[in-house]
Amino acid sequence: MKNMIFSPSVMDGKVRIPSSKSQSHRALMCAALAGNSIVRGVDISNDITATAGALRALGATLTYNESERTFFVDKPCARGIAAGEVNSGESASTLRFFIPLAAAIGADVTFVGEGRLPKRPTDIYKPMLEANGAALTYPVSGDFLPLHVSGQLTAGEYSLRGDISSQFVTGLLYALSQVDGESKITLTTRLESKPYVDLSLDMLGQFGAEIAETADGYTVKGGKLKPLDITVEGDCSQAAFFAVPAAMGGKVTLSGIRRDTKQGDFALFDIVSRFGAKVEWNGGDVTITGAGKLTASDIDAADIPDLVPALAVMAAVAEGTTRIYNAGRLRIKESDRIASTADMLRALGAEVSEREDGLVIVGKRSLTGGKVCACNDHRIAMAAAAAAVGCTGDVIVDDMSCINKSYPEFVRDFMSVCSR
Repeated sequence: MKNMIFSPSVMDGKVRIPSSKSQSHRALMCAALAGNSIVRGVDISNDITATAGALRALGATLTYNESERTFFVDKPCARGIAAGEVNSGESASTLRFFIPLAAAIGADVTFVGEGRLPKRPTDIYKPMLEANGAALTYPVSGDFLPLHVSGQLTAGEYSLRGDISSQFVTGLLYALSQVDGESKITLTTRLESKPYVDLSLDMLGQFGAEIAETADGYTVKGGKLKPLDITVEGDCSQAAFFAVPAAMGGKVTLSGIRRDTKQGDFALFDIVSRFGAKVEWNGGDVTITGAGKLTASDIDAADIPDLVPALAVMAAVAEGTTRIYNAGRLRIKESDRIASTADMLRALGAEVSEREDGLVIVGKRSLTGGKVCACNDHRIAMAAAAAAVGCTGDVIVDDMSCINKSYPEFVRDFMSVCSR
């Protein structure tokens, strides 16, 4: 998938959006803690493979039926297991969710990872987990992997910042649902990306966890989760790579998105509408139709960081200046995603400048096209492909293989709704 070419085109057609990666992680974890459960509608990606592998290492028995897109979970995770080495791949969700969970079930495990994952911080966990019975041993190199976790987590008081990553809050919610007694999570700052925590609360609640939101955090009562047969929704963040180019030119119908979803990235449809596109719902389908002219609008990315690369592409061809802000956490993703988004847009002829926590984009009628470095970042690669709709020349992406992290079939699906 080296130097893949995406030519100027118009969106026209219908595509099924793959399963929500965020919801799939959470559903599989609940199913593997409960046992005897079924998780339907899951599309495989590298990140989901990493989570399934971690669950197997922790003693769960799960099989995947590809034709049915379904995981069948029989035996739950084992208490006190010597799990050996768990490779989180490049999945920060897998790593950050499983560190406290491993401690909660008394596992002895060493986490490793790939790409930029060893550089992505997890040491926020160390003081609070060690104060409650766990032991975390980090390498002396300054990286955060390999990380050895042992001991037995107990119920107690847990305080942490909410503005680093919501993944740490989710990890604690899952872990504390598995320890005896009642625990309290106190957030010392505003919780950013709260919709992701709400997604976790919804999933845990469906499996029977007892969690209550308080004025400054959450209380969690430990107990056994109940088995469940559940179906995963389509992924709103992946829908952006079709909704944005449709808004730029053409029409696309997306299936698999639930209008009553808990996904924060559902805000995508309000934002493309605000820029001028037409959004229409018909049952389980949503149709996005491009406008003759898009108009710039500022974007607060605090709760929707994953949408930034795609929305930045739309802003680049919208009349006026768009400011994307509260996106500072993007600097520690698979790439420095503020810098890589800016570089991608500049390579295609856009006028963009970086801020510490976001981007300022001055829209043009069209972009020129050019060659883009994906920076081994799936969202940069897919955003660059989407940008071709707003270009006068070809877009060449140096390497699309990084899309395997979240959406291996993206190129096939994207080409299926592009017409010259």
